[in-house]
Order: sequence, then C-alpha cells, then structure tokens
Amino acid sequence: MTCIFCSIIAGEATGHVLSRDEHVIAFLSLEGHPLIVPLKHIAGLEDLDDETSAGILQSAKRVADALRAVTSCDGVNLVLSDGQAAGQDVFHLHMHVKPRWYGDGVRLTWDTATVPDDDRTALADDIRTHFREA
Repeated sequence: MTCIFCSIIAGEATGHVLSRDEHVIAFLSLEGHPLIVPLKHIAGLEDLDDETSAGILQSAKRVADALRAVTSCDGVNLVLSDGQAAGQDVFHLHMHVKPRWYGDGVRLTWDTATVPDDDRTALADDIRTHFREA
C-alpha cells in the first residue's frame, strides 16, 4: 500500500504545501489544519532521529505562529499520535497543528485522577533504569 504522505512529499499527490525544508514538510490535512511530516518515511516515534525530531518541533512552532496570525485563533494544540492505540491512522509520523478557539467544543480528555506516590515512584525508577541501560 502506498503512503499518501510519501506521495505528497514526492509531488505525486496534491497537497496544500505550506513550507518545506531539509527535514520536514508542512501541508494542510483534509480537515483543513496543518500537518508537520518528516520527509523520510518514519512510521512512529521509535524510528525518529534527534535531527528530524528537532525539525518537526521547529516547523510546528513556525506554523503555529503563522496560524495564530492569519486565523486569530485563541490557542493551538500540537498533537502527535504514536501507534494505533493512540489514534494514529496514517502510519507516517506526523504532528497536527490544530487551531483552537474558546467555546469550540473540542475536548482532549484522559483520566486525571492522582496516581498514588508509590506507583509514580516505581514508574520513575523504571524509566530512569531504562535510560541508564539504553
């Protein structure tokens, strides 16, 4: 199956391209908000290198600034879903730059209950151990 984002990058599919540099391209999604997409096909975060990662966030900042200027939106969400369980539906890594307005009805929700300190300590210890062993 062909990757639609790779087709846009190659110029084989149409897209409303906003900007492009040596690492990423920014274009409008079918829903009309900007996407920041690495030029090389990267399925998810586990394959993302530091240079491309920096390029994604730098481009997202630049696009968000432009989006605020041209739409007068009240805020911006940067959303990157990694994996099917997180809602990723195109398996070429991408960051959504979503303009937001007060009262727009959009809600990003997850359980906000406080996790017991013992559980947080155990998770923090496990992550720090992983960092040391990686």
